[in-house]
Amino acid sequence: IKGIDQIDKVIAIDQSPIGRNPRSNPSTYIKLFDLIRDLFAMLPDAQAKGFKKGTFSFNVKSGSCTTCGGMGMLKVDMDFLEDAFITCPTCEGERFDATTLSILYKGKSIADILDMEVSEALKFFENIPEIKHRLNVLHKVGLDYLKLGQPSPTLSGGEAQR
Repeated sequence: IKGIDQIDKVIAIDQSPIGRNPRSNPSTYIKLFDLIRDLFAMLPDAQAKGFKKGTFSFNVKSGSCTTCGGMGMLKVDMDFLEDAFITCPTCEGERFDATTLSILYKGKSIADILDMEVSEALKFFENIPEIKHRLNVLHKVGLDYLKLGQPSPTLSGGEAQR
């Protein structure tokens, strides 16, 4: 192939939906959450506390809520009925511990960022090209209304496919 040295990478895109894991969300699938966690780890307050990128992941023990383990909810065993889930009383569904939530970027915690809709996040991160580019991908496929941290199982079939 002529010019193969000019190709950085190849991305295969198909129409298969993203997985239905409650610990994943649209941001994790397009690696947007990685960039946001990198940003938070570079903040002076985070560095002063010795926080690394993993601290800003609800899937890592170091920054997640110790009560719910970063799920944001607790399972209630209902014996003969289907299990019920309640919002975690410690983190109130934010998935992170209080120390992690004390780190702010432009006045917002990592949980606040994950609670943003794509359209709001596009404006918020307009000066960070790599983050803005990934948000634009979600925008272009019509997912402006999704929250960045919306759990994958709550997406419709079409949303998960896009």
